Amino acid sequence: MKTKLLLIFLVFVTIQMNAQQKIYDFKSTPSIFKTFNDKIIFYGNQEDTGRELWQSDGTSSNTTLLKDIYPGTEPSVKSGSAILNGKFYFMARDESSEGEIWQTDGTESGTTKVTNFINGKTYKLTVVGNYIFFLVGLDSNHLQVWKTDGTTGGTVLIKDILNIWNNSTFEGKCNDTFIFTIQPASTMNSRVWRSDGTSDGTFPITSEMDGNGSDPGGTTGLTQYIVHNNKLYFVNRYSLYETDGTLQNTKTIGNVWNGQNNVAQYSDVIEANNSLYFMFYSSDIYKLSIFKFDDVTKNVSEVYTNTSNRYFSPSNFSKTDSSLLFCASNATGGTSLLSLSINDYSVTDLKELAKNDVQRPDFFFVQSYDVATIYKIKQDEYFITSGVDEKNLRKGWIVNNNFQAIENISALDNIVQAIVYKDNLYYGKDKKFWKYANNLGVGSLGAKSTVAFYPNPSTNFINIQTENDNQIDDIQIFDLNGQSLTSESDFSNNKIDVSKLNQGTYILQAKINGAIISKKIIKK
Repeated sequence: MKTKLLLIFLVFVTIQMNAQQKIYDFKSTPSIFKTFNDKIIFYGNQEDTGRELWQSDGTSSNTTLLKDIYPGTEPSVKSGSAILNGKFYFMARDESSEGEIWQTDGTESGTTKVTNFINGKTYKLTVVGNYIFFLVGLDSNHLQVWKTDGTTGGTVLIKDILNIWNNSTFEGKCNDTFIFTIQPASTMNSRVWRSDGTSDGTFPITSEMDGNGSDPGGTTGLTQYIVHNNKLYFVNRYSLYETDGTLQNTKTIGNVWNGQNNVAQYSDVIEANNSLYFMFYSSDIYKLSIFKFDDVTKNVSEVYTNTSNRYFSPSNFSKTDSSLLFCASNATGGTSLLSLSINDYSVTDLKELAKNDVQRPDFFFVQSYDVATIYKIKQDEYFITSGVDEKNLRKGWIVNNNFQAIENISALDNIVQAIVYKDNLYYGKDKKFWKYANNLGVGSLGAKSTVAFYPNPSTNFINIQTENDNQIDDIQIFDLNGQSLTSESDFSNNKIDVSKLNQGTYILQAKINGAIISKKIIKK
C-alpha cells in the first residue's frame, strides 16, 4: 500500500466484519446486566412471558429464560439483587405481591420465593457477612431494617425507625456492618446510620447534614461512598468523611468541593495507588474538579480543575496503570476523553468525543442522559458510550490505550447499558442482546493460517513467518501519529530492517494474501 494511513484506521482495519454478533431477539431491549455462576443474568422481555430474569453464557443456544415468575405478559423482575452463599437473590413481583425477595441457583426448579410481606417496598439488597440486609418503607415516615440468611425462617426484623422521609439514598457495608443513609422527616438533610444486625446496634453515626447536589435525588443525598482500607468514605456538601462503622470513629477528613457556592450535578470516586480521587461536575458554572485523598499523608488536595465557557459532558472514572481516564471539556469547549497522570497530574487530550454544536441545552442536565460511561473491557481496551446530543443520540467508542487509538463504532452507537463478560462487551440495543468482540492486533488469517513477527522487541530486524505458504504482499511501519516510515515489497528473506528507527513503539502493518494484519512492535 502506498497511501499513508491514519493510526486510527490502521489499528481498526483488523476488526472482523462480524465483530458485532446478535445473541438473542427480545420484545424490548434487554437491560440490568449482572454476572452469576459464570453467566450473565439480565432482564429480558418476550411476547408470551413479559419482563423476566434470563441468563446467558454469551451464546444463542445457552441464552434462556430462568423462570416465568409472573405467568403471562405481566413483568416480574424489579430493582435490587445480591449474591449470597452461591445463590442469586433478586426482587420480583407475582400474582400475590408487588415485589418480594426471590432466590435462584441458576435452575428453574431452584428459583423460589423467600419473603411474603414486602409487597414492593424494598429497592436494594446488601450482603453483609452471612446475611442480606434490606430496608422496608411501610409508609411516608416509617422504615424497618431487616436481614435474611436466605430462608423464610431466617428473615428477621431488626428495628423500626420512625420520622423519616423518602427512600434511602445509600445502602452498603463496612467491616461487617450495614451502613445506610436516610432523610429525617421535615428536613432537607441526610443522616448516616449503621446496623450490626441487632436493635441496640442500629443507630445513627452522623448528625444531620446536606448533600452537594450530585446525588441523583438532589441536594439531600450524600455521595461518593467507597470502601478503602477497611473504612467507608463519603462526601456531604463540602467535606470528606471517614468511618469504620462505629460512632466514635466517624469523622471529617478534609474539605473537597464547596457546595455552599455551587452545587454539583454529578460526582464520582475511584481508588488508585492507595489514594482516593473524587470528581465533582457542575453544569451551572461549566466546571469539573478532582480532589485527591492521600491515605499515607491523610491530606486532601485539589489536583485538577477544568473550566469551560459552555456545557460539556462528564463521565465516570476509569484507570490505566498510571493514569485516570474521564471526560471533560477540551480547548475548544467540546467534550474529550482525557487522561490524568497520577504521577504528576499532567493531562492529555486523547480524543474529542462531542463538539460544541451537538451538546444538550445547558439548563437540562439529567445524569441518565448527559453523563458518558466508560467500561474497561480488558487490559488497555475500553468502551465509551457518550452522553446524548440534542437529538438524544449517543456515540459508542472503542479505545485501545496501548495503540493510542480511539474510534467511533457505529454498531455501538445508542447503547444505554452494557456489561463486560469474559473480556468481551455484551449489551442491549434495538430489542436485541448483542456481543461485540474487538479483535485488535490479531495475527490470524484463518483457523489454520497464522503469521508471527519476531523478535519483538528488536534492534535490527523483524522476521515474518507465515504458515501454509501465505504470500506477503506488502509491509509498512507507522509511528504512533500514523506517519508511514518504511515500506517493503521484496520479502525473499522474510524480514524487515528496523535498525534505522529510533527507539520506541511502532505499528507494523502486513498485507498477506489480501488480508491486513497490524501488530505493535518495539525498537530497542
